Amino acid sequence: MPPAALSDADWQRILDAIGPLSKRAKPVQARRRLARCLRDYRGLRRDRSKLRNALRRWRRIDKLATALTTALTEEWQHKRWRYNPLIDDALKKHLLPATKSITESLAMLVRIRKGKLDPARGWLYETLLLTVWPDYFGGTLTASNTSSGGPCVRFLRAATALVVNAREVPSVVTARRIVRAVASGKSFGIVRLPKAVTNQSPELSG
Repeated sequence: MPPAALSDADWQRILDAIGPLSKRAKPVQARRRLARCLRDYRGLRRDRSKLRNALRRWRRIDKLATALTTALTEEWQHKRWRYNPLIDDALKKHLLPATKSITESLAMLVRIRKGKLDPARGWLYETLLLTVWPDYFGGTLTASNTSSGGPCVRFLRAATALVVNAREVPSVVTARRIVRAVASGKSFGIVRLPKAVTNQSPELSG
């Protein structure tokens, strides 16, 4: 998967949509975390059959890597082959963790797509509102009755616009409902959301 990155133009669109940042915001980390979220969303939208095929391949790779590590460890333990720390580290510190991580990620992607119309979109909204917005932008889950819906609504719409077609971006009314549903802990998307803190931030009101 390519590294997560957000262009200067896209980042400026986000900042313009939000308005003044909260004093609790962490701009550098926020940009990185948002980029990773949007990148992962694109991965979630992959075709289910392709995901299943990829999962089968990586399970086989993981099985072979595990077998190879076990076989070489036995050779070294019985002193039938000279121990090589570089090979040992490459297998145990790099290859095995990587294959297991990829396999687990693919299994999760296949699992959450079962019986769901658009689990990827639900995951995107949840991640943006429960992690990226409060933890990195210092925002709170509130939606105002203003024409724009307030900073949280504007953020959700601006971030979503970077990864979906213009006609798929939620309207202000829809985005306002999403924010309020998430804030009240209602079932939304692919999981049951925990009740969120909804105290309005004075820096992000309006």
